[in-house]
Amino acid sequence: MGYEQYDNRPQNSTYKTPYQHAEFMCSASHTYGNAVAFIESWLIDLFPKDYFRSININSRIAHRQIRNTPHEYNKKTKPIFAMSPRVDFDDDRFLSGTLMAEPILDMHYLQGMGALMPFFEDPEHGFEIKYQLNRDVMYADVIVIVATKMQQIDMVTYLQNKTVFNYNQNVKTCFESYLNKGLLKTVSNIVNIPIEDENGNTGKFLNYLNAHSRYPITYKLQGSRRTKEFYRYYPVTIDTLLNNLSADDGDKTGQVTTSYKITFTVRMEFYAAGFYFLFSKDKIPLVVDNDSFNNAIIIPTYTDVITNDDLFLPDGWNLFTNVSFQLEKPNDIIELDNILNTSIKAGIEYHIKNGLPLLDLVNIKVRKQGRELLQGVDYKIDWEKLQVIFNDDDFNFFTYSLYFSINTIYLNDLIKSIFSLK
Repeated sequence: MGYEQYDNRPQNSTYKTPYQHAEFMCSASHTYGNAVAFIESWLIDLFPKDYFRSININSRIAHRQIRNTPHEYNKKTKPIFAMSPRVDFDDDRFLSGTLMAEPILDMHYLQGMGALMPFFEDPEHGFEIKYQLNRDVMYADVIVIVATKMQQIDMVTYLQNKTVFNYNQNVKTCFESYLNKGLLKTVSNIVNIPIEDENGNTGKFLNYLNAHSRYPITYKLQGSRRTKEFYRYYPVTIDTLLNNLSADDGDKTGQVTTSYKITFTVRMEFYAAGFYFLFSKDKIPLVVDNDSFNNAIIIPTYTDVITNDDLFLPDGWNLFTNVSFQLEKPNDIIELDNILNTSIKAGIEYHIKNGLPLLDLVNIKVRKQGRELLQGVDYKIDWEKLQVIFNDDDFNFFTYSLYFSINTIYLNDLIKSIFSLK
């Protein structure tokens, strides 16, 4: 179900080698989760800083308007922000019914022609990867609960002045499209580069991917499981519509009104990938891995948008790698060992043994949902064990990004000294 393979050579073809074609399913739940995490952050940023005392994101697919009864929130501190995502597969959307966004014709078998978009090309090994463009629609039903009628009136007025309701607006960000494990294993077999080397490092394979891709390829680490997922990082413009803003008359506990609700709906429309297609001049050594069909819930995954300039790197410093991850338990630990190369590990070990400050060699920044965390407060680093240890009990569904920078010039000179190189 996750792939198909075809010999696309016409019967009367004079080509000696047919093009082989394999298709790999994307994970729609990952893409929708990307949208959920982004719109949550975008909406909360509309409100005054640190306004909400409680935030609740329903990650399961909701097929109807969000339903709330007083007992669901009577133990939570107000103001409360709650959001429930839902997907509409039948809603009208831009380019619907056209070749650009729907596989109307038998265009998948035309060796990358038709509506397929370029993504990856390796002429040396004789294959390329393209993707089918989709236009997706998602809704988020939002409820804000405050304690008094005056707070409700003030907040409705604030929202009407802060943003635009009932008119479309374009919101720009970046998403990450999940790359099927079967696709990656197939590419690994073609080029004979393992996804992980004997030390569990993905650096060589990731460098190969980025050297042949039109888009940056990123990867994420999961906490204690240490599983790795690869993504195509791409810019996206979300056609956003906020509507149905309303305020209720309040909920009573006995004779006292204790909760007042503000509700509205957000419609999001954006481009995404449907299938990835691999075309090769040689027979494809397929690896089947239908991991994309095992997602029962939407997992909000926030895509951090940052550049080297945002990291404020001094001359001689470079970003070595950045990884994203989600914590799976309180005070979870992320291992750095499998993302660092031998030279960096040797440099760190040398600094520790000789009591030298590591800030001269390496620097780590960690961001949560796009906001930088404080080292020593939100997390600490055990350099001897190469671990990042988080001080965070509020871990559910948040995406963390780790940026690892090195002093390249200093490290090169240090390695020459350590290993007596010229």
